Amino acid sequence: MNTAPQVQDTPGQAEYGLRTGAEEFPLMVVLSIIYPCNFGCPSCPYTDGNSEIRTFYREHGGELFPVPLWNKIATEAGPYGAWLRCTGGGEPMLHPHMVEMIEFAKKQGCRVWLNTNSSMLGPRPQHREKLERIIRSGIDLIEFSMDAGDAETYARVRPPRGGPPRDPQKWFDEHVDNIRAALEIRKRLKAPTRVVVSIIRQEFIEGRLEEYVDFYANKVGVDEVITRKYLTWDDNTTLPHNRALDKHLYKDQATEKTEPCVWPFERMNIDPLGRVSLCGQDVSFRSSKLFPNINDLSVKEVWQGETFTWYRRMHLEGRGAEAWPCRGCSAWFAGIRDWKYGWLRVLKNSGERYQEMMKRDLGVDVELYQPKP
Repeated sequence: MNTAPQVQDTPGQAEYGLRTGAEEFPLMVVLSIIYPCNFGCPSCPYTDGNSEIRTFYREHGGELFPVPLWNKIATEAGPYGAWLRCTGGGEPMLHPHMVEMIEFAKKQGCRVWLNTNSSMLGPRPQHREKLERIIRSGIDLIEFSMDAGDAETYARVRPPRGGPPRDPQKWFDEHVDNIRAALEIRKRLKAPTRVVVSIIRQEFIEGRLEEYVDFYANKVGVDEVITRKYLTWDDNTTLPHNRALDKHLYKDQATEKTEPCVWPFERMNIDPLGRVSLCGQDVSFRSSKLFPNINDLSVKEVWQGETFTWYRRMHLEGRGAEAWPCRGCSAWFAGIRDWKYGWLRVLKNSGERYQEMMKRDLGVDVELYQPKP
């Protein structure tokens, strides 16, 4: 087996190297499920005008993740209990087979994390039925991308594709109601599904972030509110740095970086064409030319192959900044892609909160996967 060496930093700091459990297979396979979208979010790297990524996939027949490729990956990932993260350049629930794909993956033993704008989960009965089916399947986590906690701002940061909503309050209320429906359904079914909300730390919400976190955590009642740093995705997009709520984030950025980036040590990104990219920052999948295609090899073979091993070695030797595209990665240099990145922490915190709520309200113990410390 061809893997990167493990090295130990000073006592009390993170251990660098392959994450525990990722020695043979990635902890998380991030899948670009779909590229069309029904929203036109101004800070999305795929929105028209921010990049030409959607045009590429439309012209190359890669707008939807093929079901056979999904099944192949899910069948391989299941025995490892790996996470399949359903995301991409559009709304995953627009995929006509997304519900069946999730059900298949859960039967294989995969853990599934769905990123959604909630629009396809209600209020229409056929959409609400999809929500119940994926919760009934045992989906592990649903992340509702909201980015705001009031109607006016929500209409600005998460408008429908094509322009602002005619009734901002109705637009906002419908999507919040879908979150509440997810909470009610999983409680009724006693399902092991975490329900979280994410908010991008962008200038549009300046002065209101704490208010929004409180709204979703305490008034809506989700298990966790994730606040994500604003990303420009470097030269993959035309997004400007100055939209970041954290004004210092990209200011006076370092030109050298020795702490390794965590991404090649835990996650693999795959697009509908079966291409593999080095990391999630490479939203254009330009680094895919360095990797074999998943249609030709297994996830395990690519994960343990020469290219990932070489990048891990470079990062462990403190030479990651010599490698492309790492040397131009604003997220890594700004400290966003580091060993304290919070998806494992999100699982721990959200799981504990949900279990406490179910014990308090229903007197039942819900078994959830919890990551090792």
